[in-house]
Amino acid sequence: MTQRYTTHATFQIERIYRAAPERVFTAWSNQSAKARWFQPAEVFDFQVGGREFSQGGPAGGPVFTFDAYYQEIVANERLVYTYSLDQGDTRMSVSIATVELIPTTDGTKLVFTEQGTFFDGQDTPEQREHGTKEMLDLLGKSLGESNASSFELVSRRKLDAPRNLVYRSWTDPELLAQWWGPDGFTNTFHTFDLKPGGAWEFTMHGPGGADYPNRNVFHEIEPDRIVLRHESRPHFILTATFEDVGGKTEITFRQTFETEEDYTKLKPICEEANEQNLDRLGLLLKGLNE
Repeated sequence: MTQRYTTHATFQIERIYRAAPERVFTAWSNQSAKARWFQPAEVFDFQVGGREFSQGGPAGGPVFTFDAYYQEIVANERLVYTYSLDQGDTRMSVSIATVELIPTTDGTKLVFTEQGTFFDGQDTPEQREHGTKEMLDLLGKSLGESNASSFELVSRRKLDAPRNLVYRSWTDPELLAQWWGPDGFTNTFHTFDLKPGGAWEFTMHGPGGADYPNRNVFHEIEPDRIVLRHESRPHFILTATFEDVGGKTEITFRQTFETEEDYTKLKPICEEANEQNLDRLGLLLKGLNE
C-alpha cells in the first residue's frame, strides 16, 4: 500500500525585464500574449473569480492539467491565483501564486512567490521552482529585446514549420498579405518586386477604418535572410533571419530605427505589434501544415 504524505514549501523568484509593467502585465492578462510562453488555455477568464484551464504535455508523454482561479488582480501591479496541477488523473499539487510587478529605471522587476502543497512525491518544490524559472525565462523572451544604444527592437520565435515554408510565407505576396501587421489589420498590396532594390508598396487597413500607406525597398534577399528599408515615415531597417532548428524554424525579427526620437516614441507600440505580427505568422503556418 502506497504511503500518503504532503510536502509544504514556499519559493520566490525574481526577474528583471526590459519592458514596462503594462506590457509585462499584458503578457499575463491577454490570452494570445500568454500563449507565447505558457500552455495555451482552453478556458481564459481573466477577472477576479475567473478561471484559466489548460491541458498539455510532451508528445507521447503524460497529460498535465493546469486549473487556476484568479483571486486578486491589480492592473500592472499584482495578481494572485490559486491553482491545481494534475498528471493524468493524479493530483500533484495545489498552490497559491503571487506575481508582483515593480517599475525600474529600465523596465520591470517581477517577483513570483509560490506557496504550495505537494502530494505523495508526485512533484517536489525543487522541481517546481526549476520549472517556474524556465517559464519566467520564456516570458522574458516573449517580450522581445530592446537596445536603446542602437535604436533596435528584436523579436525571436521558434515556429513549428520547416524553414522553406516560413521563408515562402515572407516571399509569396499572397501569403504575406494574410499575416503582415498587428492584430486587426489587413493589407492591399500594390507593388511587390522581390529583388535587391525592388519596391514593396502596400496599404495597411486599420481595424478602425484608417488607411496607412507603406513603401519598402528590399536590400538583401537570401535563403536565410531578408533585409528591407521602410521608406515611409518612420524610417527603419527590418532584418528577418531564418534558422533551421531540427526541422522547425527560429526566426529573428530586427527593427532598427534611424533616430532616437523614433525609437523612443514607437518602442511601446512596436514591441507588442511585432509580437502580434509573429503570432499571425504562426497561425498561418499552422493552417498551411494541416
